[in-house]
Amino acid sequence: MKFTDPSGNKTIQIIDDIPVEISLEDFSNGSRDFNLTIELIAENAECHVKGRTQCTGTDKKSWKVKQLFKGKNQTGSIDLRGTAEDQSFLGFDGNGTLTSESEQADAKITEKIILFDQAKGKSLPVLRVETDKVKSAGHGASIAPVDPEKILYFQARGINKKTAENLIKTGFLK
Repeated sequence: MKFTDPSGNKTIQIIDDIPVEISLEDFSNGSRDFNLTIELIAENAECHVKGRTQCTGTDKKSWKVKQLFKGKNQTGSIDLRGTAEDQSFLGFDGNGTLTSESEQADAKITEKIILFDQAKGKSLPVLRVETDKVKSAGHGASIAPVDPEKILYFQARGINKKTAENLIKTGFLK
């Protein structure tokens, strides 16, 4: 399942044990807010979300992705990556809730943002665990400006700054 330039509110229910892959891509100009809620209902339900975005100019993009674990032996992951440049703002809010009905869930949230120029970013991965019957749960985030040494490495090999930044962005968003 793929969403390109997502905006608005969407809810998806996983009602069987067939693994679901959700791809989020937003490489277009413009400000957007996107809220996605995924309810894992079936026993052995599995859902993996992979999101990639770029933010430029004065754009403001905000993604809120939530997974609700409501059954037994469920697996879910949220992997969000983005780059922000110029005066833009990029926000990620990944949320995993292991409800009291959940047993032996495996939940993981990862959010990463690289900043260029005067851009800003916000990352808020949250795991809410309402049960003691958890297989594993983990979350992490990083927001950092591009490492100037990486740019220098490329420039020392005859690659200009703009091309170096584009290579770094492309590699990071893969």
